Amino acid sequence: MNTIPHLDEFAREEGNEELWHQVFQIGHPVLAKKQRRFTLLPGRTRCKMCYAPLNGFGGWITKRMGLEASSRNPLFCNACDGFLKAFPGGAEVDLAIMFCDLRGSVEISSRMSPKEFKELIVFMRETIIPVLWRSEGFVLQFQGDSIIGVWPPGFSGEDYVKKAVDGAFKMTEALKNATFQGENVPVGIALHSGRAYLGTVASVGNDLQEVSAFGYDVNVAARLSDAAKAGEVLISEAALNAAGRQDEAVDLQSFDLKGVEMTVQAGHLIKQ
Repeated sequence: MNTIPHLDEFAREEGNEELWHQVFQIGHPVLAKKQRRFTLLPGRTRCKMCYAPLNGFGGWITKRMGLEASSRNPLFCNACDGFLKAFPGGAEVDLAIMFCDLRGSVEISSRMSPKEFKELIVFMRETIIPVLWRSEGFVLQFQGDSIIGVWPPGFSGEDYVKKAVDGAFKMTEALKNATFQGENVPVGIALHSGRAYLGTVASVGNDLQEVSAFGYDVNVAARLSDAAKAGEVLISEAALNAAGRQDEAVDLQSFDLKGVEMTVQAGHLIKQ
C-alpha cells in the first residue's frame, strides 16, 4: 500500500534547464495552445500545467481524449505528470508570486467542527482560484489554509506582473462579496516579483512529484503575507514598479520581515 512521504523525504531535482526555461520564462507553443483550448471547457478542478478540466462536463470531454487526474499526483493530468516524470528539473525564471493566507485560522477552527473548517478552506479556494486563473496565473501549491500562486512570463505573457497585480486586487474584491456562514472570510494577501528557481520536487521513492519555487524572493513574498491583515492585499514596491503601477500605490510602508535583511517597501492600490 502506498504511503504519504514525510516532508524530509522530498528533494529538489536538477536538470533539463533549457526546456524548463523555455516553458516558464519564454513560453512553449504547444503548452500555450493546450492552455488556451482547455480554458474554453468548464471545470472547477484543473491540471496545474495545461489547465485541462478534471471533473464535470469538461472533465468528461478530456477523459475521452485520454486525459484524467494523475494517479501519482491528482493536481496534474496524466499527460503533464508524464512530462514531470520524463523531464525532472527546473530553471531560474522571473515571476510574480502571491501568498494568500487565512488570518486567525487557529481561533476560527476552534469555533468550528473540523468538517466546517474544511468547508471554509474549500470556499476560500473556490473564491480565489477562479480569479487567479482569469488573471493568467496558476496555483503553485496549497499549504494548509494558504494558497500560493505564480505568474511566470512563459505562462502569463510579457506583462505577467501587471496581470498579477490586477489579479491580487480583484481577489480582495471577490472576498468582500463572498461570505461563509454569514461572515467575510478573513484573508490576507501579499504579492511580490523577482527571480526564483522553479522546478520539480520529488519524493525519495519518486512516487510523488510536484512543482515548487525556491529563492530569496519567494521568502520575501511569504514573509510579506504574514504582515497582511484580514481583507488586505500588500504589493511590494518591486512588483508595483515592474507592473508600472507605482503611481497608484497609497500609504507605501516599510516592513521589517523576519529573516529578510533589507527593509521591504509595500503598499496598497487605489480602487480602480
